[in-house]
Amino acid sequence: MRFPGRLLTLTAASMTLAVLTGCLERKERIIVSGDGSVEIRLLVEGEDIKDLDEGDKLPQPGSLWEVKRGTRDTPEGKRINRLEAMRVIPAGVPLPSSFAPRGDSLEQAYLRFPSALRIEQRSDGWYYHFTRTYEPREYAQIGFLQGIADEQASKFAQNREEGAELGLVEFKGVSEVLVKFAIAKIEVFARQAFLETNPNTPQDAWLAVHDALEELRAGADYERLAVILKGAGQDDNSKVFEDLEREFDTVTTNTIVAALAAGAAVADTGAFRRRFEFHKKAFEITEDLGDDRFEVAVQMPGTIISHNADRQAGDSVVWTFPGKMLYDRKVELMVTSRVGN
Repeated sequence: MRFPGRLLTLTAASMTLAVLTGCLERKERIIVSGDGSVEIRLLVEGEDIKDLDEGDKLPQPGSLWEVKRGTRDTPEGKRINRLEAMRVIPAGVPLPSSFAPRGDSLEQAYLRFPSALRIEQRSDGWYYHFTRTYEPREYAQIGFLQGIADEQASKFAQNREEGAELGLVEFKGVSEVLVKFAIAKIEVFARQAFLETNPNTPQDAWLAVHDALEELRAGADYERLAVILKGAGQDDNSKVFEDLEREFDTVTTNTIVAALAAGAAVADTGAFRRRFEFHKKAFEITEDLGDDRFEVAVQMPGTIISHNADRQAGDSVVWTFPGKMLYDRKVELMVTSRVGN
């Protein structure tokens, strides 16, 4: 999670946290051959090199992909980090559904895009059906909570931007908004993990967690947080926010696990903790993907006869969409071509 939420810089109405990763340009070209083999070429670019290594998993050296890393300079003097990857999938071999390596414990948390090529013979020739479905990323519940926090904090941000005198009382008030949102966000992940690992446990075991989080919220040191926010807001010190994030995450996680362990109904908290960390990681990846821009081009054998792409150029079709399109909805790519007898 991003402590506490996406609000901490408090320097403008948007109040976006400075340490959030930047956007990536993701361009993929998929070449379908008449023999049923498929070549996939991926180019990912971003200004911050950490964006290529953190968040969503990208192809890595030593995997089934040929990977090359490098940089390029823009006319404006910016250095762009690049990752190029290529893989050829023989005919009849399943197409990849993610860039995560086999056996990765977090495979289901990363971006998933099950893909398939089906070849069908008809009286007038061979039909090639390529499909890819980007699986939806859960966002709406957290997005709703974040919207409430944004609304409550927007007046504070506006006053700060306009140069109003804001003391510790005002910073304490916005601190309470931020902490309330951060705990509500973590409770969503914990509830998901609890239901998955303790489906038959009486609900009072979960309510003990809820009560513990309420006590944590009520007992937070808002005076200290107000002092930190006031100073960091002036200096834009992202390390302060990173330290706060780690501290808050540790305290909240320990609070939840302790509340579960104290009850007789939950004998083993290990499974819960693993699923809890999984849901936190999955949402962190979802937030990072929201800023990315996707372009997927598919080149087909023969003549393209139907597709749902944004545009077609000869034997290729192209889809473009922002990462936010994946929030709570699937994105389907479909194209069919024919090779005559």
